[in-house]
Amino acid sequence: MSIAIKILIAEHDLFDVELLERELKNGHINYVSEIVQNEQDFTHALIHFVPDIILADYTFPSFDGPAAFKIREKLAPGTPFIFVSGTIGEERSIELIKTGVTDYVLKDNLITLNPKLLRALREAKEKQEKKETEQKLALNEQLLSRAQRLGRMGNWELDFTSDIVRCSDETSRIYGLPPGHNRMSNENGLQLVHTEDVDYVIKKIEESRDLLLDLSIHYRIVHTDGSIRHIYSEGKHEFDANGRPAGLYGIVQDVTDMIILENKITAERLSRQKEITDAVLTALENERTHIGNELNENLNQLLATAKMYIHLSAKMEDKRHMYLDMSCCFIMEVMLSIQKISKTLVFPSVHITNVVGNIKNLMHDLSLIHPLIIEFSEDNFDVNLLHEKLQLTIFRIVQEQVNNILTHANATHAVINLSRLKNEIILCISDNGEGCDMMKQKKGVGIINIKTRAELHDGRIAIVSEPGQGYELRVELSGIFTPENNN
Repeated sequence: MSIAIKILIAEHDLFDVELLERELKNGHINYVSEIVQNEQDFTHALIHFVPDIILADYTFPSFDGPAAFKIREKLAPGTPFIFVSGTIGEERSIELIKTGVTDYVLKDNLITLNPKLLRALREAKEKQEKKETEQKLALNEQLLSRAQRLGRMGNWELDFTSDIVRCSDETSRIYGLPPGHNRMSNENGLQLVHTEDVDYVIKKIEESRDLLLDLSIHYRIVHTDGSIRHIYSEGKHEFDANGRPAGLYGIVQDVTDMIILENKITAERLSRQKEITDAVLTALENERTHIGNELNENLNQLLATAKMYIHLSAKMEDKRHMYLDMSCCFIMEVMLSIQKISKTLVFPSVHITNVVGNIKNLMHDLSLIHPLIIEFSEDNFDVNLLHEKLQLTIFRIVQEQVNNILTHANATHAVINLSRLKNEIILCISDNGEGCDMMKQKKGVGIINIKTRAELHDGRIAIVSEPGQGYELRVELSGIFTPENNN
């Protein structure tokens, strides 16, 4: 069942109203009506009855059709308005239609009422649907424009036939073009590209067009404010009804901030790498200096003394055995010193021992020449699960920190603890030495070396210390487990 048409009839002659309604019924029009005879009732009906169409006489005793039309223009401009009159002339009716009146019907020819009424309703519906479609399109374009502006991303189309580029408002803004400048020749568009990148852009477009490849390109433009902006663009081919390439369409994005950030990160990475390199070179130089001093001041003197006793044994036959024995003692001391130096340089193969064994060996060797007491413990820790490279890193960190304690801490007691927490290795080394003020402490080569080694395994370090309260180093390393033992 169709919905009844709501008809507002502005007519003072009830006989004419009866004729109108009889004609509507003869045309099988499903309708409901409201009859008004003055301006007040007409205005009230527009607001509360809300008609689908208005049928109005041209003249009233206290009201007239043109006045009714003006009220309709103000309160219900989309509602069809048809004059039904016996006094209005043909010429006058045409003038009224030009001003916006939908149509007119002569009272002595009411047979035209139903066709004109249905046509007016149909056209009004089409106009309303078109208006709603345009409103939705405008809203979608507004939302798209906002989204593009937030993402600094616009869209564009290149027509191969006309060589014309059409672009969105955001694309125009990205290039620094005036608002509404959404159409230009491809040649003019290329003039916005940085001179050093023009040939590259042309080449990429031609390759995409000739080989039917998707377009993906980074380039620079010179913004109208004089700044250099970095642009990324992607494009795909559009084909006509015959399957031939008709153009390209795609997106363009201002990636200047991203490029600046990437360059900053790269610069920081290079600076960090330089810092690491300097630290490693400094450590190597210090190690070489230490070994050089050890060789020159200690081992060289021991060998010189051994050589002297050997010469004396050749000259003094009665004391030969004594001098040779003394030479052997000095040579043996040299051999032990060389062995001690080599232990600080070479990490034994894990096939001989593991990181736990090597830490214990280090503690034993240090106990022979230093009064520092070192305790070592391990919790929830299976050394057999660790990759060889991680074992080496742990041992080198222990070496480095123990050397820091011996050199700077003036400590009498130190504790080394090695544990596993899920997939992380936790190494804690603490001492009861002088400690330091963390706000004033400068990172030395030793700590930089430790941090660098930890970062190789996505690790991190933390330090807790106060003057006179000792020093604690905590190193957390991502476990690199051997494939056959990883659980």
